[in-house]
Amino acid sequence: MKIAIVTAVWKRHDIFELFAKGIHELEKIEGIELITIVAGSERELSKKLVEKHKFIYIEIPNQPLAEKVNAPLLIAKDLNVDYVLCLGSDDIIHPDLMLKYIELMKQGFDFIGVLDFYFLEIESKKASYWGGYRDFRRVGHTCGAGRIASKRLLNQWNWKIWENEHSKILDNSFENKLSETKHTPFTFKLKDFDLYGLDIKSSVNMTPFELWDNTNYIEKNIIFDKFKYLF
Repeated sequence: MKIAIVTAVWKRHDIFELFAKGIHELEKIEGIELITIVAGSERELSKKLVEKHKFIYIEIPNQPLAEKVNAPLLIAKDLNVDYVLCLGSDDIIHPDLMLKYIELMKQGFDFIGVLDFYFLEIESKKASYWGGYRDFRRVGHTCGAGRIASKRLLNQWNWKIWENEHSKILDNSFENKLSETKHTPFTFKLKDFDLYGLDIKSSVNMTPFELWDNTNYIEKNIIFDKFKYLF
């Protein structure tokens, strides 16, 4: 099975290095071919950052953001991948979660997503758990990080997940397309399976955890123990 991980990078190079460590841990999983494709916008600076990890790099303007995050999908299409995993360049998928994803891919689901996620603010070392959307308009929507789409689904979308006019609401753009497309979904809560996905925040993009709905601080050692290979 051939799987592409697609992402985009802009500044926060120290966080990208943690992302790369996370990818290299996933590359150890046997029985899959994993290809990471990164869109960057800082010319030689981001190109060197990405290519030293043997990832595929594409240079594209940072705005509109939807166009930037769509760009790696066209490379994934040319490489004839079976599935695409969408991540931010500050998202880490634990190998156990990846194994769960692979199990579901082998079952043939067109769309796979998680309903909750974990967060770490790197400067303060504060960790939190987000339990998912509770607003009636978004209940059942998956987390933006860790969404997986099959080749069959992407073919229906011409390998374009996000629309340029939705650059500021990428999560909603994805969900809207799903609602309009016939597909076989599988969504689940990480907590139900004792699995972990981690979004690493920094002072550049930090939103106070206490302001998020359905989010609680957790003991930071839970995260540091689970992701020992990062730190």
